[in-house]
Amino acid sequence: MRLRDLDLNLLVALDALLREAHVSRAAARLEISQSSMSLALSKLRAVFDDPLLVKGGNSLVLTAKAQELLPRLAGALHQIDSLLNEMESFDPGKARDTITLIVTDYIDFILVPALIKVMAEQAPGVTLRVVGPNPKRLGEVFSAGEVDVSVTYFPNPPASLRTRPLFSDRLVGIARRNHPFLKDPGNLEAFCNHQHVTVEPGEATMYNALVDLQLQQLGLNRHVALQKPTFLGVPFIVQQTDLLATLPATVAHRFATFTDIEVFEPPLALQPLNVVLLWHDRTHTNALHRWFREKVITLCAQPFTEV
Repeated sequence: MRLRDLDLNLLVALDALLREAHVSRAAARLEISQSSMSLALSKLRAVFDDPLLVKGGNSLVLTAKAQELLPRLAGALHQIDSLLNEMESFDPGKARDTITLIVTDYIDFILVPALIKVMAEQAPGVTLRVVGPNPKRLGEVFSAGEVDVSVTYFPNPPASLRTRPLFSDRLVGIARRNHPFLKDPGNLEAFCNHQHVTVEPGEATMYNALVDLQLQQLGLNRHVALQKPTFLGVPFIVQQTDLLATLPATVAHRFATFTDIEVFEPPLALQPLNVVLLWHDRTHTNALHRWFREKVITLCAQPFTEV
């Protein structure tokens, strides 16, 4: 078949079908009827002379041909999308789309309220979808189109992602008000002997590693009594117990304004948290995504709090 004889919208439908491996979900993804998507699948089977999706137990699975097509199709659609977006003058006020942002609740807390305010004013037709971290599949979810952008502390991001430094944060300690440890917060031995609550977003250990690796180099370790996947519950646990915690300063100081905790300097010289913006080549030249990244960069250039 010649290109001029093909409706390019069929390629968009093919991308949705192969990613979802489900006719109804693919239809919902493109906001078209199931019957329209079924018709598109029938046409695509004729174009590629292959069933593309076949029964596999109680679900549909990709044929070998479909598996071969998927990465090549993503590249082709990216090139077409880039060509179209580079040719038009972008007006965020007219955009109708969804941007998926992957962040920890720490970044969600300090950035997203200001970001959604800007979007409501300048791009009211754009939906921001925030999802939790998935460090073990970060490169995969970006390349598959499940996520568009991330704002995160991630020391070694996948090579497939573009990176732009945003701001530096640092770790500080928190303890309940009048905690005995606060009489001498510079005492490293006491710091290690007290019980701690730590945070591992999406099973990521990079926040704790800044503390624990340095302690290991000194031949020390701390007693972790509680591990959590999120930051936001930590101050409420700390204010009711004798547990200590080590959190990013931007969020710790905000917690201290509405919980009964105190912030202290850890008795360790800890490396900074260098927060970066991550995105994939597939959205690099897209006008809406460029606009969105510029807004994130601008907001992160402003101080979040006194630290």
